[in-house]
Amino acid sequence: MKIQPMALVIAAACAALGGCGGGSSSAPSSPPSSSPTTGGTTASYTVGGSVSGLLNGETVQLLNNNGDALPVSANGSFTFPTALAAGSAYNVTVGTQPAGASCSVSSGSGTISGAVSNVAVTCSPVLMKNIALFLDATTGTLQPYSYDVASGQLSALPAAPKGPGQTANAVLIDASATHAYTLGENSAKATQIWSYTIGAGGVITANGAPLTLSVPSGVSLALDKSGQYLYALGSPSLTGTSIVTYKVNASTGQLGLSGTYAMPSGQPVQLYASPTAEVLYALDPVAATISTFSIATTGNVNPAGNPIATGNDPRAMAMTSDGNYAYVVNATGATVSIYAVAADGTLSDATTPTATVNVPGITTAPGAQPVSIAIDPSNHYLYVGDIGDQLIYQFQIDPTTGALKLLPTPTIASDAVPDRLSIVGDSTTGTVLYATDTASGAVSAWTVNSATGQLSGSKLSSVTVNAGQEIAGTAFGH
Repeated sequence: MKIQPMALVIAAACAALGGCGGGSSSAPSSPPSSSPTTGGTTASYTVGGSVSGLLNGETVQLLNNNGDALPVSANGSFTFPTALAAGSAYNVTVGTQPAGASCSVSSGSGTISGAVSNVAVTCSPVLMKNIALFLDATTGTLQPYSYDVASGQLSALPAAPKGPGQTANAVLIDASATHAYTLGENSAKATQIWSYTIGAGGVITANGAPLTLSVPSGVSLALDKSGQYLYALGSPSLTGTSIVTYKVNASTGQLGLSGTYAMPSGQPVQLYASPTAEVLYALDPVAATISTFSIATTGNVNPAGNPIATGNDPRAMAMTSDGNYAYVVNATGATVSIYAVAADGTLSDATTPTATVNVPGITTAPGAQPVSIAIDPSNHYLYVGDIGDQLIYQFQIDPTTGALKLLPTPTIASDAVPDRLSIVGDSTTGTVLYATDTASGAVSAWTVNSATGQLSGSKLSSVTVNAGQEIAGTAFGH
């Protein structure tokens, strides 16, 4: 029997099977793909994970590869809407932090080889000074927001406890932005002060039981420059009113009654504290005057000289932070009163022959009704809110005389009726002016150009207000 060579046997077998690979005239076969395929298309997978530590009412914005923005408003799992092809890189980061927390990402980056579900976002509450409180006039409930000094954006914080009051008139925040106080009436018509603690994440809690005042319907609150004493002004009447003094516990923020000063006459409606002297001012729209009170070491107040005249129907007051000048905006006649301030806080006319100065620009507007005023932290610029024409007037302050000069662009329209003006920030972080419409809850915000004082970048926000009610007061921590 003749044995066939092995090469011939192999060749014959290959021919019978339709050929073997490896010949120089045939293309090599492709190795299997490392990525799953579906109908010839590379598979794609989603990226997700879980969020923990997020407070109720807050939102964190997450990004994947600097895009595909995903807002997350509750703890638990999340998934980005856009799937990524197998083999692609993913990188999860925090785009926008929650208003009252700091969030970090772990296991947030890698290469896609299957669905990703282990990205961990952990949030922790932080103490914050950039907090704004809006007081509901009907319930006395605080509406807390954080603010961004770069953009003016307001962001809702966790809801505060429902206010126990029937009406509310005033709110303020202390210098540390850790305590807040409101003034109003409870359901039994008793005048009370409610104290609150502002905790990490902007969470507001009641700070002890409310204090009852022996004055009818309080209208205004003020803290002295040291933050040691809080003052409450009773509702004005033909027989005068009272200023009630409370000692502030430096550790807890709780209040203890210190004394009461009964004003024999006058109908003041607003209290203001000097930023540099132990002095309190009371603005009386009926008498068109400002009364000055010195603050004793006990915190109690005493009259300092006679009341000084303002223009007709004074509505609001502002002082430069160095304590050199004070300004009062008068609704009737559309004027601003300018005062020089002595080291002891007493006022004198900054211009002659009267303290009331017709401010250029305001008096030429036929429907002008200026009611709000604010000064920027640098003391270079002053702003007046006109609710009649819904305008903001922009002025430069002369540092030598306190005189006002309109900016090249004298006015700017306000989407929100500027019932109240508030200004926050500094030259380093940025400065923002807010105008609040107390009836609708609309809030307009502008950034302040530190070199020119010009307002720009109007941003409109909305604060929750009960139907048919209004905002009784605003307070900004900074």
